[in-house]
Amino acid sequence: MRSDYTVAIHSLMLVAFYTEDSITSDKVAMSIGCNPVIVRNVFTRLNKAGLLRTGLGRKRTELGRPAEKITLRDVYLATVPDGDVVFKMYDPNPNCPVGPNIHDILSSRFGKVRDAMLSELDGTTLSDLVAELPPEKNRLPEALRD
Repeated sequence: MRSDYTVAIHSLMLVAFYTEDSITSDKVAMSIGCNPVIVRNVFTRLNKAGLLRTGLGRKRTELGRPAEKITLRDVYLATVPDGDVVFKMYDPNPNCPVGPNIHDILSSRFGKVRDAMLSELDGTTLSDLVAELPPEKNRLPEALRD
């Protein structure tokens, strides 16, 4: 699984938690410890999925819908480009006895794993995650403020 998924969760948590502060891709990148371009690319996908409304200019970035209506499944499907694929497989050598059969043998099993994972992710909302953060710290640290 690519890191865009965890970048997206982190980003959404920042927006949901710091309701008094303006959250930008630069601030998110600083919090995560990654390049702001990565965050902007993730913001684009979240925006497209209706999970985030990015602020242009002085407008604040905000959630696209209430935190209790955003599940980890929603975030996964928005940020993992090949969401149907949990495990990627190479194109095997057709001359090997295992090669021509491996995809069929594993696909149904991997499909069950994917379904179970999505079901589990569907049971956790953004508000569930934010509720685990210390409420007394819901102001951005000085280093991240404008």
